[in-house]
Amino acid sequence: METQRNTQSETKKSPQTQPHQENLKGTFAAVIIVGLIILLSWFGIFGLFLERA
Repeated sequence: METQRNTQSETKKSPQTQPHQENLKGTFAAVIIVGLIILLSWFGIFGLFLERA
């Protein structure tokens, strides 16, 4: 009985399709902008630290 179920379930499987590719250019740009803000802030604060030392 189980072998019949296995063969029936194997034949009913849908064909494998490639996943949908999303456009991530906007996400990449946002990450770069946030990274630049963090780096500029860090260097600005580091400059203040060196100036006061």
